[in-house]
Amino acid sequence: MPKGLYAPESGTLVEVVPRRDFVHEFGRDYVPGQHVTYLGPTGRGKSTLAFQCLAEVIDPDMPVISLHGKIKGRDPVIEKAAKHCHLRVVPRLPSRSRMALDRKRKWNGYIIVPLEKPTTPDKEEALLQDAYRDAISRNYQTTRRHTITHINEAHQTQADLGLKKDVEAPLMRGGPDNAVWHEAQRGAYISYHTYNAPEHLFIFWDPDKNNRKRYADMGTGDPYEIEEITKKLKTGRSRDGRTISQALYIRRSGGMYVVDI
Repeated sequence: MPKGLYAPESGTLVEVVPRRDFVHEFGRDYVPGQHVTYLGPTGRGKSTLAFQCLAEVIDPDMPVISLHGKIKGRDPVIEKAAKHCHLRVVPRLPSRSRMALDRKRKWNGYIIVPLEKPTTPDKEEALLQDAYRDAISRNYQTTRRHTITHINEAHQTQADLGLKKDVEAPLMRGGPDNAVWHEAQRGAYISYHTYNAPEHLFIFWDPDKNNRKRYADMGTGDPYEIEEITKKLKTGRSRDGRTISQALYIRRSGGMYVVDI
């Protein structure tokens, strides 16, 4: 019998796929313009898996703008992603002429993070809001090229920074040119389209029942079955002590797998 998790509602076994194999297959099958959402609490490994998948699909002809928000140097995932995906770390998007020059130099896009901590929380929020709104708008308005807008913290971007409407435009009308890849820690106060629009969904282990209720909003699969499978996802410890987990992968057009740690 293949290794997997039993889905009680359908009576099927959901296969557990080694991460390296899954990421390779994802990169081969991904179609430009498809939205992707990663759901789960902080520390489960959403950013790591997201950047691994991004590394398989991006190039100068399909650049990525990653809205990350953490001060440069505070998240090792950013440094690894910048090097592995060949992304420039900047506090905001450069001018269009500089972006054209970067493309010629084979940069695959940008990770937007504050380069130094602002003097007050209000100042930090204002800087992020301005930089994020500009990045989302410019990526969405890009013509004749496929782009990806990767939003590391959906709740921060949509609720705390008040950019929910800015994000909804590419989620509803961005395909097939502008894809949005979201990471969401909690379901409240963020756009329904964060769950409903993506072709690809990744769900990590989450003990919070209220967050698990959002599975019914996805419009794909049986929410009871999804909850039962995600309860059984294997967890582990990362080197920095976080509780990481396997991820249930659902493709809206068909297919369900568990991505191993």
